[in-house]
Amino acid sequence: MSWNKRWLFVTILVGIGIAVLSLLPPKSGVEIQSNDKINHFIAYAVFSFCGLKAHHEKQVFRFLLFFVGYGLLMEWLQGFVPGREQSFFDALANTLGVSIGWFIFRLLARKKERA
Repeated sequence: MSWNKRWLFVTILVGIGIAVLSLLPPKSGVEIQSNDKINHFIAYAVFSFCGLKAHHEKQVFRFLLFFVGYGLLMEWLQGFVPGREQSFFDALANTLGVSIGWFIFRLLARKKERA
C-alpha cells in the first residue's frame, strides 16, 4: 500500500471518528472531557493534515473547502441530535483547525523541499 493510500485511509478513519463523536447524543457514554473548542480544533487540524498528505498537488484548495464544509455540515447536523446544538464557535474552531492543519502541512513540505 502506498503512503498516499495509507494517509487516505487514516483521513477516512478520522472523518468517521469526527462524525460519530459529533452526532452521538451527549448522554451516550462517549464523552471527551476538557475544552470542547480545543477538541474541535485538534480534530480538524489532524483531519486536514492527513487529507493533505494523501492529496494531489493541484487539489489542495478543493481539499481545504471539503474539510471546512465537512465541519460546517457536522455543526448543522448537530442541531438535529437531541441534546446537541449548533455552535458558531465550534464551526470557527473547526475552520481554524483546518487552517492550522494546512499550515503544518505546508511547513513540513517546505522543509522537505529544502532538504
